[in-house]
Amino acid sequence: RFLRLAGCLGAAAGTEEEQAKNFQWGLHKSTLNHLMCMQFTDVAQVANAARNYEILHERDDDDAERPDKR
Repeated sequence: RFLRLAGCLGAAAGTEEEQAKNFQWGLHKSTLNHLMCMQFTDVAQVANAARNYEILHERDDDDAERPDKR
C-alpha cells in the first residue's frame, strides 16, 4: 500500500531514501526501535529488515512460552 501511494504522489513522495525513512516511522514501536539506528536506501530494505526482526522476535516469544523446549 505504501508503494502504491508513493507511486501516485510521484516526486512529492520524495527520494527512495526519504520514502524508506517515512515507511520506517510507520512500523510497530518495538520494530521501529530496533531499526532506528540503521539506514536504508529503499522501502524494500526496510520491509525485509522489519520482517526478519519480527520473525526472530516471534521465535524468542515461542521459546519463552515453552521453557521445557531444548
